[in-house]
Amino acid sequence: MSARRSAGGRPALAVRLTAVLIASVLVLAACGDDDGGGSVAGDAAGLAAVDPERCAANQAAGEILFLTSFDFAAAASIIDVVVADELGYFAELCLDVTLQAGFSSANVAAVAAEQAQMTSLGSFSEVAVANASDADLLAVAVLGKTSVEALLVEGDSAITELADLPSAPMGVKGAIPYSVRAMIAEAGVDEDEITQIQVDFNPIVLFETDIESLPVYKSNEPAQLEAQGLGFRTFDPADLDIPASFAVFTTSRAFAEAHPTAVADFLRAAIRGFEHAADDPAGAVARTLARSDPEYFFSPEGETFRWITERDLVIASTPVDQPLGAIDLDALTAEVGRLQDLGVIAPGSVDVAGSADGRFVEEIFTGTELVWPAPG
Repeated sequence: MSARRSAGGRPALAVRLTAVLIASVLVLAACGDDDGGGSVAGDAAGLAAVDPERCAANQAAGEILFLTSFDFAAAASIIDVVVADELGYFAELCLDVTLQAGFSSANVAAVAAEQAQMTSLGSFSEVAVANASDADLLAVAVLGKTSVEALLVEGDSAITELADLPSAPMGVKGAIPYSVRAMIAEAGVDEDEITQIQVDFNPIVLFETDIESLPVYKSNEPAQLEAQGLGFRTFDPADLDIPASFAVFTTSRAFAEAHPTAVADFLRAAIRGFEHAADDPAGAVARTLARSDPEYFFSPEGETFRWITERDLVIASTPVDQPLGAIDLDALTAEVGRLQDLGVIAPGSVDVAGSADGRFVEEIFTGTELVWPAPG
């Protein structure tokens, strides 16, 4: 089964988190043998047999250190790389890839300084903000073409519309996410009028403190609150057509220019990993849980919800005629325009076309079909 959308635009694999699926993960269902993943074309042989010169070029890139954006959470642009690593997809493409737990905000400096070669960032906005400060990063694939963030209020909150937000404190973890900031601004609310209080990652603060609104990830906090029987209402940037993105594979311009085949084939393996994980959520989640840091208390239920939610957001936001990860410069330009409107970056400080390069995704697909291992 392929992780693609149907001709009618509905996610082909859109499913809800069900008791059956939770049970399958709780017993850590067998991962099974690799059946080739989703829609994959090409010779089953490794790259060395199909294109020895490309194999040598990939080997010349040396060790490729990939930094995850949030430990080993079962999130898009993490779980797919884990699957690709464990099923030997990188090795088949003559790539020497090392995975290391990281955090999106810290990864920017490491990749810009070429201390790491590849990473996943939370959005293209992170690339734009970094490049506005001369980081010279390059987004090479954008999996999610919508917002993965939302804003929650209690089910019986007096906040019934975004215009009510200044009436009570908002809990924030570091800062309000860019897509939520854009949504608030679209509603005509000055975010400086909102009292912002730093909170931890436990969404229960929305119910046990004076906090009345809370920016969250659609793939995380809602499941935690529902599990505790706590009702809430959601303000979703997607409902206001706020241009946004998530799960953005990123490298430095220097690495992309020096090793273009390695960048393309890293994406080839990662997207094949996405397709495999999309078809086998239980096995994929088991793989990430085995690598995750116990201090984050990731659970099979929570990580299954995270992956299914993000998987479906990626699939649903990918136009039916585009491959997974395709770069949409118009959408990214609109996203950067919002940052300028918010005063996050100065107008003209970011060259969108120079901060994203779609040729790597274009190279590894024929239409919407992933070519594996490479054209021979």
